Amino acid sequence: MLPMAAYGAPQTTDIKKPTRVRVKDKNSKNDDKNNKNDKKDDNRQNDKQAGKKDAKPATQPVQKKEEEAKKPEPKPATAEPKPAEPKPVVDTAKKPVEPPKPKVRSTLNPANTQFDGIDISKHQGSIDWAELKKNSKIKFVYIKATEGSDYIDPRYQENIRNARKHGFKVGSYHFLSTRSSATTQFKNFITTAKREDQDLLPVIDVEKLSPWTSQQLRDSIKVFADLLEDYYGCKPMIYTSEKFFTKNLGRAFADYPLFIAKYNSNQPNIGYKWIIWQFADNGSFKPAVKGNYGEVDMSRFNKGCTINDIIYTPGKHKPKNTSVRDAVDRKEKPASINMTEQKAKEAPKMSKKQQEEAKKKAEKENKAKERNKKLAEEEAKKKAEAEKKAKQKAEQQKREQARQQAREEEAKKEAEQKAKRKAEAQKAREQKAQRNAANKKSAKKSANLLNTSSSKLSQSQRNDSIRNAKYKGRKTNKSSADND
Repeated sequence: MLPMAAYGAPQTTDIKKPTRVRVKDKNSKNDDKNNKNDKKDDNRQNDKQAGKKDAKPATQPVQKKEEEAKKPEPKPATAEPKPAEPKPVVDTAKKPVEPPKPKVRSTLNPANTQFDGIDISKHQGSIDWAELKKNSKIKFVYIKATEGSDYIDPRYQENIRNARKHGFKVGSYHFLSTRSSATTQFKNFITTAKREDQDLLPVIDVEKLSPWTSQQLRDSIKVFADLLEDYYGCKPMIYTSEKFFTKNLGRAFADYPLFIAKYNSNQPNIGYKWIIWQFADNGSFKPAVKGNYGEVDMSRFNKGCTINDIIYTPGKHKPKNTSVRDAVDRKEKPASINMTEQKAKEAPKMSKKQQEEAKKKAEKENKAKERNKKLAEEEAKKKAEAEKKAKQKAEQQKREQARQQAREEEAKKEAEQKAKRKAEAQKAREQKAQRNAANKKSAKKSANLLNTSSSKLSQSQRNDSIRNAKYKGRKTNKSSADND
């Protein structure tokens, strides 16, 4: 169907008027138009008749011409104006415009549906994770992290932080773009999805093919998957639809963990083992999910598969490369990976002179390349020697520091031993002085005891002598007794 502009400008009719009134207006306008056309035709006929009367033969005398010229010209007959028809009464009251009825959306109730996990992105808007945690069926949550070489989902950091905070097992996925190389997309993903934040295997979301071929797509996915395996220490999971996998991926990725989307009641049938089946995109998780009408993609495990088949443990899965630079330090096949570049056009044939000039130019370039190569090798050699010398010097300094530290420790030990000996000598002197003082004190005490005992014995002797003298009848005194 052609657009309205192809039929000319639209007629400015008042769609608010009743149909009968609009038809009457249209008829009155057509009548006015016909009356105007009739008036124009009458005027044209009168002009033609007047022209015939005014036409005169060339042999007519001059006087007759002058007399006729003096006669007053007859006034042209004019049609009497018709009375204007009364305009129909128009209802100018505005009728209320009814709002469009919302489309009825069929949704699935999680309470009545068997499922194991969901995946979310910015389209789900703000999420009440505490409310979502009330649904005990959710065993895992996949969150969109990146797309292409420079896009980061604006709600990724918020979603993964809150999901982990509320105890969900979370993983991240990258939407593969066919407009940039695998290495640039890999850098974008790993700088966003940190290893320590992941509980589940990383996922590559593959849904588009154009402008690549199937072989170019497979080559890019393989490069991306190898880089992820080197960096995370595990094979990533491949997400795609049943039809897309069968048509474009197939056997090349049969040994990878597969996440297949198929929105009906029949399980995926791709000829290879798959782990997760995304069976619906309209699970209603209101009021926890605010955006996208509260709808979320729902998935379930294949028979015999569990959450353990997709668990990622940073400590257990040891990466081959620890940095982004190491992970992308590899060569890609330019013919199969660099798909967005156009093929160079074949150069036109050159003359002999141009060929010679091109040959000379190529020789100059080769010589310049060789010189640059030699210079680079010499610089690399010098750099290696300088690094070797610096390493040796650092080792020598390290050994010297170790020797100096050993000397300092030895001197410290000697000082401690000297101080210990000095303290022991001081203690011995103090003990000797204490013993001498004790000896002197004991000697003095013994002397005092001897003096006391001797004085007591002499008095007793005196008493005995006095008694003996009295007994013998001799007179004596104390002094003689003392002499005795």
